[in-house]
Parts: sequence; C-alpha cells; structure tokens
Amino acid sequence: MRVVEHASSSSQFFFSFQITERIIVLFVVINSQEEVQGKYIVCVLFFLWNLLDVVRYTYNMLARMEIHYLPLTWLNFSLCILLYPLSVLAKAFAICVSLPYFETFGTYSVKLPFPFAFSVYFPYVLKMYLLVLFTGMCFIIRNLFSERKAHLETGNSKKKRS
Repeated sequence: MRVVEHASSSSQFFFSFQITERIIVLFVVINSQEEVQGKYIVCVLFFLWNLLDVVRYTYNMLARMEIHYLPLTWLNFSLCILLYPLSVLAKAFAICVSLPYFETFGTYSVKLPFPFAFSVYFPYVLKMYLLVLFTGMCFIIRNLFSERKAHLETGNSKKKRS
C-alpha cells in the first residue's frame, strides 16, 4: 500500500504535465489550424493517446477496487514506457507540420505597440516548446521506469511469499 501512495503522490505532477501537453497540442496546435486537422499524424496521435488511456484507466479503476491483475499491471507499466516516447514524437511531428501554417497565417503571433516594442512570433514559441517537450519526456520516462520497478518488484515479492 505504501508503494501505491508514493506512486500516486509523485505521479500527480507528471500526470498534470501530460494533461498540459495534450491541451496545448490539441487546442493550440491542431484545433487552431484547419489544415493540420486532416493530417495522418493527428490520427496516429489520437490512437496513441487512446491506447495509453484505455490501459491506464482500466488499471487504475481495478486498483482502486483493490483488484490486482498481474498481466494488466505489467501491461500498464510496460506499455507506457514504449508508447509514451512515440506519442511525444507524434506531438513533435504534428507541431512541425503545423509550423508553416503558423508562419504563413501569423496565428497567435503578437506585436505590441510602441512603448513596449515587443513582439512574440508564435513559431519560435512552438520551437521552444519542442525543447521543453523532449526534456519533459526524459523526466517522465525516468518516473515511469521507477514506478514500473516499484510496482512490479512489489508484485513479485508478494508472489514469492505466498
């Protein structure tokens, strides 16, 4: 039980980071550019997100009811490690596909009036976000490995005792 409490408290930050990533990519990048909405990468991205969520939410629901099914536990903690980097690559590719449209249409680019003489060119913001995305991926993958180790080793030690 202690492992579950630690994992749930430490994963709250990573869960909120992942939700923030999805909101930015979905509403800012994909939804704001109609040309990007029909690209194949959007379908791949939604498929990866949904596959990860189906396994994760099924595992979490059963864990809350204190039903521990070892194959689902293994799938939850192993599949995330494989699919999360793929989803980050799909997000990055969706951002790269949308960059020419943001450059052409100037969406979300802002030029402030004279006293401030400051402008925000949104394609540069997206390029900086790509760096944050890949940096965040490294931290999340490390957290996923530690959660996997904690949950799967705990399951094995319980199994050996019985």
